[in-house]
Amino acid sequence: MSKSDDLTESDIRHAVRDEMQRAGLSIISTVFWTVIAAFSFLVGIQTVQLAFYTGDLVSLVLIIVGVIITGASGYLLYLLHWRR
Repeated sequence: MSKSDDLTESDIRHAVRDEMQRAGLSIISTVFWTVIAAFSFLVGIQTVQLAFYTGDLVSLVLIIVGVIITGASGYLLYLLHWRR
């Protein structure tokens, strides 16, 4: 007889309660990180856009920073939603 054959109703309810709490936290965490990543993606695009209105060296630095921010937030969105 395995250990799962002699579970009581109380044990099952406790296990279900724990898993429901973990699932709820997982959903909240996913929504939070999605909002942060989407906002960061927009900030990165805005930084690249700002680079077109500045001087030479500053423009290059802003483009590099914007591409890094956009790439990192895009990768985070990929990890959150499309990777299985």
